[in-house]
Parts: sequence; structure tokens; C-alpha cells
Amino acid sequence: MIEKYAKGKVAVFIDAANIESSVRDEGFRLNHRKLSSFLRRRFNLVYLGYYTVGFKTRNHQNFLKFLRRTHFTVKLKPLKIIREVRKANFDVEIAVDVMDLRQDFDTMFLFSGDSDFDYLVKRIKKENKVVIVISLRKHIALELIKSADKYIPLTKFKGVLKKSPRQRRGK
Repeated sequence: MIEKYAKGKVAVFIDAANIESSVRDEGFRLNHRKLSSFLRRRFNLVYLGYYTVGFKTRNHQNFLKFLRRTHFTVKLKPLKIIREVRKANFDVEIAVDVMDLRQDFDTMFLFSGDSDFDYLVKRIKKENKVVIVISLRKHIALELIKSADKYIPLTKFKGVLKKSPRQRRGK
């Protein structure tokens, strides 16, 4: 499926808020362990970044430890509330990390549909990088689809990413 589009070393950048919202809209929860395992088995993975809000709850701290144990590099920032709107935008952090790591990868997977990444995608492609964007059709900006080398609907990964009912109950 996705393997035929990637080349060489792969770096993955996951905009957690964007992707978590997408899978929720599809009616399932993301299985982070399966995602990490899938990517590490199929690709020469040099970076697996997960960009998320850092909550101070015990459950969230345990979740972050779990992510790190399953080979994610976790990038955190505090949640901001601006006029009762919750914000945790990682566009700049992801863009800076992509540019910092660009010599280390040949293919970039971007799990996000945010139109703000259009400029980054166009810029990184000028360096002969393959860019694969993964998101839901209803959560992705059209310009991002056009600028990527390949857009893959997140629903194509549902079997790989979905938690089983047993996992959702915490067993």
C-alpha cells in the first residue's frame, strides 16, 4: 500500500490533535503501538515524531511514557486557552523539525491535514524529498493534497491503526 510511494529513509511527523480528531470522526481510536510497529517494520525509519499537548494528569503522563517506550519522539507544549478556545498548534515545531532533519530522510510522512503545512511541503520537495500526507478527506486542505507527492486517506490505515474493542476497554 504505502510502501510503493516511499523511498529511502523515512521521517514521520504526527500532528496529534489533527489526527486524533480525524480518527474520532471515523469512530475509532488510534492504536499507537500498532502504528509504531507498522512503520518500523515496513520502512527505514529515522524519526517518529508525535506532537501533542502536555497535560499534567497521571493518565496523560503514563500515555506519554507509553509513547516513548513504543519508539515515538514526543514533543510537548502546554495547552493555551484563548477566549475559551483551546489551542495547541504545532505547525512551527513540526516545520522546524522537518527542516532540521531534512538531511537525514528521503521521504516524509505528514499525518495532518492542516493547510499551514502547504508551504513546508512545497519547500521540502525542492530538496528532492518525497512527501506523503495522511489524513481524512474531510480534515485535509485541498492545497495540501495538491502539493504532496501522494495523499493517502487515513481510512486506508484503519485496519492498522484501530484499537480492538478489547483494547478500548483497557484489557
